[in-house]
Formats: sequence, structure tokens, C-alpha cells
Amino acid sequence: MIHRTKQRLESLIDDYAALCLALALVILSLIGVGDVRMTGMTGILLCGAGMSRDSAQVDLRILIPLIIYDLAAMASSYVTYGNIVDGYGAMHALFPVICLLTACLNREELRLLKRCCALWTGALAAEGIGRFVFRAVTEGRAGRMAGLLGNANAMGIFLVIGWFCMISCMEEDQDDASFLPFLEPVLLAALALTLSMGSFLSMAAGIGALLIGKKREASFRETFRYACRILSRAVWGMGTGMLVFLTAARTSVPWVCLPLLLYGAAVAAHWKTFGRFLEAYPRTAFGISASGILVAVLAAVLRPSASATFAERLEMMESGLGYLTKNPLFGVGPLQWRLLDLNDGGKYFNTWHIHNIPIHIGVEMGWIAMAMVILAGLSALCKKKSPSGRAGVAAFLMHNLIDTSFFYLGITALVLVTAREPEEGGRKAGKTVVKLVFALFAALFACSLYHGIRGT
Repeated sequence: MIHRTKQRLESLIDDYAALCLALALVILSLIGVGDVRMTGMTGILLCGAGMSRDSAQVDLRILIPLIIYDLAAMASSYVTYGNIVDGYGAMHALFPVICLLTACLNREELRLLKRCCALWTGALAAEGIGRFVFRAVTEGRAGRMAGLLGNANAMGIFLVIGWFCMISCMEEDQDDASFLPFLEPVLLAALALTLSMGSFLSMAAGIGALLIGKKREASFRETFRYACRILSRAVWGMGTGMLVFLTAARTSVPWVCLPLLLYGAAVAAHWKTFGRFLEAYPRTAFGISASGILVAVLAAVLRPSASATFAERLEMMESGLGYLTKNPLFGVGPLQWRLLDLNDGGKYFNTWHIHNIPIHIGVEMGWIAMAMVILAGLSALCKKKSPSGRAGVAAFLMHNLIDTSFFYLGITALVLVTAREPEEGGRKAGKTVVKLVFALFAALFACSLYHGIRGT
């Protein structure tokens, strides 16, 4: 027993880089759009882990655009504020660091990292459901679930990306990921409680990418049955969450959600059996998946303001397009669009970010930054990877056309660490190059940390 425990501890020590990335994901998930002190300390941690690596298999089509984006963002900050720390560039330097550090991991480390990510998203989902039910029962009121991320839309897309990561882990090796099937219905129910229509739409885009990738590996019949099973699981899990929301937020006796919560726990306990049932009875799986229309209708009924919200976002994008030509090179400056929006005499949207990431980055940080973000996103989508890996990227990119998840550090970090595949190629970077790059980024994070501490 002692020998086995020692072996496990030694294994964890060997996987320290993957564990550092998992810890960073936890930290970044909890700080929202970021803070230079927390991102500085997190960045130094990751650079320290990266400097001990001997080599990396880097996809330069993603890493170089991310680095150029950061340089353009910091240049915009310097022009606007006289330093490179105020704004987004110093915080978003975490993105190329995470990209490079994941490129340093081997197959087993990547598997461990993805399972940690799936477990973390499942834990956040469980916490969110617990808090939602507790407030409904004790306070007699319940709203859309925001969870620890503090925003229902951000929580929604975080769970969507986590779900695709969970699918990847379960399909890769069911024995090693035996705990994950029990978390899947919890995650789906929590996703339903967010009532994030943008996340639901992004989930649909991700499922579409998943099925397109599956079709390249299997026949049409097999792909269709696979689609029915995936959709059936989504319908059953999210349908349960919708019922919990309905009883907690739309009735005068919110405690009635407790029996439904127990039902959800029973569903989770028998989720593996449900999966085998769907495989054994494909016609039933088709019927359950088709009932997803009812779940979609229920979501629209519970969130009647969604159409008005979407129309307002289109107005916001139109407003942003008017500022794109103000300063194509450096943009109007990080965090400046809201002030301009307040004083331009038009409709004031009372938000920090235009709900279209390419437009917002182009407005505040210039066309170079905008082009690099678009290039990095398209490169990530076009990479050769598993269908579930591409699905998470597709969902994230779709969401950023109608929302602002890119600026939530934990969400973008989750995409970067889960999109990496062991089979990916790329350019091999030697020990000297890897150490030099991490050292430069560590110096940047140290400067931003000092700036943040001095400013308090």
C-alpha cells in the first residue's frame, strides 16, 4: 500500500507541468476578465514549469498570431496609457504561454490535463446547481445560474467547452475516465440552468462540427446513430435542468425542485446504463433526440427576452463598426469603447465589450490585433484533431461572434488546453528556444505584477 502510494506521488511529480496548467485553469476561472496581479503570479508559475522542459512541438500558426496579438494589444495600451500593463496585453500574454506549455506535454500528460479539465467543469456545474437550489429553497427566488464565473453566459459556454472535453475523455478511454459519465448529466443540467441562448447556439455549432468530423471516420448510418446518442444525452440532461429551473423559478413553491433534484441524482447514478440503452435501442435514441425540439421550446418560453437581447447585440455590433476606422493601427485604446459609447449621443449599451470579439478588438486594439485573433481562431479550427477537439473550438468561435467569452481568461485557457491533441505535428523547438521564450514572458509577468502591486 505504501509502495503504491509512493508510486502515485512520484507520477504526480513527473506530471507537474500538466498539474500547473490545471491549477492555472482553476485560478483563471475564478478571476473573470483578469487582474494583473493574479495573472502575473499565474504567468510566472507557468513560465517556471515551462523553463524546465527540454523541447516543444509547437504549432506556429497559432502561437505566432497570439504573440503578435499581444504585442499589438500592449502597443495600444502604451499609446493610450503610457505603459504596456493597463489594458489586456499583459494579461492575455497568458494565452501564448499556455499554448507553448501544452506543446511541451507528452501524450500521458495531455490525457491527465484533459481529465483534470473535465473534472473541474463538472465540479463547477455541481457547485452551481447546489447554489441555485439552495437560494431557491431558502430565499424563495431563483434566477439564471451564474456559478463561480459570476456571469450566466460565461458559465454557459464554459460548460459547453467542458462537455466536449468530457466527451473526448470518455471516448478515448472509458476505463481511465470511469468517473466522467456520472458528471455528464450534472454538467448538462447546470448548462440548462444558465439559460444562455448564445451558449445553446454555440453548443449546436459544436455538435455540427463533431458530426462532420465523425462522418469522415464512419459511415452515414454510424454517424446518424452516434448523433442520436449524443443528442439524446444532451436532451435528457438539459431537460432535467429545465424542469428544475421551471419549478424553482416559475412556481410559488420553489422547494418542489428538491424531488426533481433527487431525480437528477438518480439519472446521474444510472447514466452509464442509459448510455448502453441508447446503443442497444437506436430507434428510441432517435425518438429522444427528436424531443429536443420540446426542450428548445421550453428554453424559449423560460427566456422570452432572448430575441430582444439578440437584436440589441446587433445594434452594438453596428455601433462598433462605426469606430473601426477611428485608429486602424492602435485602435481607440483598451477599455475606451464604453466611454465613447456613453458620449456619442446614440444608444448606450452599458457594457465593457462589444458582443463580437473581432469587432471589439479591432475597435480598441487595432486591425493588426483583430487580424491575428481571427487567424489564430481559424488555424485552431482547421487543425487536424479529433472531432470532439474541433467541436470545442467551433463552439468557442461561434460564441465569440455573439458574446465576449474570449475576455474571460478561464474560458480561453480551457479552449487552449483542451484543443491540443497528442497526434498534432508542428515545428519542434529545442531546449534553448523554449527556455528563452518562457524567460521573456516571465520577465513580462514580473513587470506586470510589480505594476499591479505598486498601483494598489
